[in-house]
Amino acid sequence: MTDENKNPRHNHHGHRQRKKAQFLENGLKGLPEHEVLEFLLYYAIPYRDTNGTAHALIEKYGSLANVMNADYNELVKINGVGANAASLICFSRMLAETYLKKKAGGELLELFNSERLKNYCSSLFVSARNEEIHCLYLTDNLKLIFSEMVCSGTVGSVELPVRDIARAVFANDCSRLVIAHNHPAGSCMPSRADVEATGEILDVFRKMDVELIDHIIVGRDGVTSLRENGYMNDKWL
Repeated sequence: MTDENKNPRHNHHGHRQRKKAQFLENGLKGLPEHEVLEFLLYYAIPYRDTNGTAHALIEKYGSLANVMNADYNELVKINGVGANAASLICFSRMLAETYLKKKAGGELLELFNSERLKNYCSSLFVSARNEEIHCLYLTDNLKLIFSEMVCSGTVGSVELPVRDIARAVFANDCSRLVIAHNHPAGSCMPSRADVEATGEILDVFRKMDVELIDHIIVGRDGVTSLRENGYMNDKWL
């Protein structure tokens, strides 16, 4: 019997080393969700098997995405998780959100087009549980000045704060806008109310000599550009 077989901790260390080597060679491609989570938890739980904890988390929340979106105060109550693992999960989500926003924002600054715009807007709602409205403020030549969440609430309850957006427009010498909102539990296709609201927004900001470039809707099944899909034409409004 080898020394490795005599020492369970050594066996466990060998398992982690093999998993790390596998990751370095192949990345996360093809790994089931519980193994991705198991690997992440190595860095918060150094001397204990994390496979069971990963399975328990996936079973409780239903998916890796839901685990990553879980609240810290909920995570620490789960047997085997603890403060370090809960912090790491929350930090990983925040890091991913920051990365996606920075990456998509950089692409948006380089060249404004529909796909990059949709990618950027999608990154704004990575961890959104409720309906939110975001506003992107742009220059004449379509450079992004900044973006912000202008309101949030329960699904179907949010209304666009036009006065607040107008103040931001004038304060930042903005001449063009993009509105983005999410359907947290539904399709990315616009409702009739979405289309009618877009028409009202167009009229309001046209009077301020500010152009609404697009209205982006992010749903569970994808992202829709109202302009790209013809919903901002006169026949719809």
